[in-house]
Amino acid sequence: MTIPLPILDLKLLGAEHTLRAFIGWWPDVLTRAWLAEQALHAQAMYGGRMMQPDHFHLTLAFLDGSRVSDLQTLATQMAEWTVPQIKLDLTIRDVFEKPKVVWAGPDESQVQALQALQQWHEDIWAKLSALGWAQPPRRFRPHVSLLRHARIPVDQPHCHALSTQAFVGEGVGLIVSVPGEQGSQYHLAAQMKSERTAS
Repeated sequence: MTIPLPILDLKLLGAEHTLRAFIGWWPDVLTRAWLAEQALHAQAMYGGRMMQPDHFHLTLAFLDGSRVSDLQTLATQMAEWTVPQIKLDLTIRDVFEKPKVVWAGPDESQVQALQALQQWHEDIWAKLSALGWAQPPRRFRPHVSLLRHARIPVDQPHCHALSTQAFVGEGVGLIVSVPGEQGSQYHLAAQMKSERTAS
């Protein structure tokens, strides 16, 4: 099982070059198809730009602009990190008003899943901090973005129940955003060990 993105060999880039990067958990093809359907429904309500189906992901750590040399070190270490087994269902659609994002995610009743995700998030950031990254102060809210640049009316309830869909993970990767003529494109720079293959 692989993340459906082009591979980028960081060793081919200048060490001092800077790229936007994040660590993301990718859903499998069936989950991505469900997310694409939800994005279409959401776009009919909010407008905006749909995420590409192969780009649907749950961000575990956002690294913003990072030097390639630091990403090279991270990629080497991250290949030895393992993915925990977390049972997670996508059950609600909601919005982030200020960044104009519509997303799908777990509702608050999934206490065990949310606690496990929070612990995983903190474990990742403990490793990132040891490598020199500074953890941003924002609250971690597990979600998969469906739309960007959405037209979101303020001061209205936007949380909506969805038909339950299990989030089946395809893999966890270090993703870098590479600028190009057609806009930025996600590339896979490293992957964590799958819980199914980890020894």
